[in-house]
Amino acid sequence: MSKRTEQVAELLRQEVNKVIVKDFESKGYLVSIAEVTVSPDLKNATAYLSIIPANKIGTGLAAIRKFGGHIQKEINKSLVIRSVPKIKWEIDNRDLKYKEIDDALKQT
Repeated sequence: MSKRTEQVAELLRQEVNKVIVKDFESKGYLVSIAEVTVSPDLKNATAYLSIIPANKIGTGLAAIRKFGGHIQKEINKSLVIRSVPKIKWEIDNRDLKYKEIDDALKQT
């Protein structure tokens, strides 16, 4: 990843988290953006969501995808870059994998 794509990815992560904190109303779960990756052409981005508790992951992802248009619009207004990448939403599976490993270690 180039320095430019890293900078845009980090900027997007910060701005999306701001919009979520300011405008998103969750129903019994916490949503944050763990990481953002940006394509080399800067046209597309993937935001990896961390949702707590784990049993609300499906509900949280559906809500964020529904709310995604508002997030994209707010990001487009707040960022001063040539073209703002189109954001796609995914679950950050690292936390789930770490939990599985931790649970397996506890059982031994």
